[in-house]
Amino acid sequence: MEPKYFALENREQVERFERLLAEYSKARAQIALEHIPLAKAFDELHKRPDGGRIFTALLDLYLNFHLIDYDMTTVGGTWNNLFSNGKLEGGSILDTQAKFFGKMDIHRYASSFVLRYRAVWDKLMGFLILYFAPEEYESFANSKSKKKSFRRIAAEIDALPQDYVNKILDFIEKFDNTFRTPEAHGTGSVRKWSLTMESFKDNPLIDLIGYWNIVNHTMLVIGGIFDPSKSPKPAHAKDTL
Repeated sequence: MEPKYFALENREQVERFERLLAEYSKARAQIALEHIPLAKAFDELHKRPDGGRIFTALLDLYLNFHLIDYDMTTVGGTWNNLFSNGKLEGGSILDTQAKFFGKMDIHRYASSFVLRYRAVWDKLMGFLILYFAPEEYESFANSKSKKKSFRRIAAEIDALPQDYVNKILDFIEKFDNTFRTPEAHGTGSVRKWSLTMESFKDNPLIDLIGYWNIVNHTMLVIGGIFDPSKSPKPAHAKDTL
């Protein structure tokens, strides 16, 4: 007997999933993320013969986007609740169980953010190729370097401004060098900063907020594909898709 797998089979299910996902993000991360109008995307994509596949890619991307938001919110919330001014300051995490446990929670969610964040960008690039150049998707999916493959394919897609693509890829490269590669393939970098007792503003992990903002903006731009009211005001005239 083949195992059952989850799938959204009609618009009513998509609407309920979309509503519950927003409620989940509000309950876990204080803000209801509503970047992608899933029901509208479902309507548009199912007019295409390959729409089911594209919608599945969009759904997977959106789920993981919510999870990195939860990771980032938990890192910041734990730091504020336990290690802000007047709380558990100075010394070492070895001083008390409270310090050790709090910092381990920060390390858990920060390292989870780093690994999942990078996966989100691969999923995001894959979605854009499926949407704008589906005939190139297998080449992208099977490539050794998703960044190089995406740059090559995006150069032929008029809807993807090249300066915007270059900016995104530059950010990903910097993120890989600082966080993802050491964490995934080396002895790790996150623990060097997550387990110290210095203030968050003086800690390299604060850079994760900037990386979060970049993907947050890009997800709003993608939402604008299906609902123009979701599009952010571009920071640059060409920051659109």
